[in-house]
Amino acid sequence: MGKRIVSWFAILVILVISGVCNNVLGAKVPVEKPAKVKTVENPVEFPVPYVPILKDWKYQSDQSAILKTTKILTGMLVYKVKYKANDLISFYRTQMPGQGWHEVGSFTSKVAFLAYKRPEGTAFISIKEGSFYTEVRIVVVLTLNNKIEK
Repeated sequence: MGKRIVSWFAILVILVISGVCNNVLGAKVPVEKPAKVKTVENPVEFPVPYVPILKDWKYQSDQSAILKTTKILTGMLVYKVKYKANDLISFYRTQMPGQGWHEVGSFTSKVAFLAYKRPEGTAFISIKEGSFYTEVRIVVVLTLNNKIEK
């Protein structure tokens, strides 16, 4: 009887090992596909030279106008955006110096005003937060030269 138990135990061990080996050697292990990497597009664009906006802003063509001659570019761009006024102020205070602008003045009441200067001209940005959106108005006056993209 003792030999029978040992024989059954030996057969059981052989079956378990062969089954495990078959699973390890013959089984197809699911391999996860690498996650698709999203390329992040630069969210900043420049509707006029050196003045950044974010691509998701809604341009208000009925309130905007740009005049471009061979010597100057001037006008006002109006956007409705889904950002808080303080975030937009921070955006411009971060982005404008990188484009060569120097802040020459600002004040905040119900509307925030930022004034910038660079060798080619000036830019004024007003930011007014409303209940459903924030309005950004950009007034720019640039003297065109060969450095500015026409």
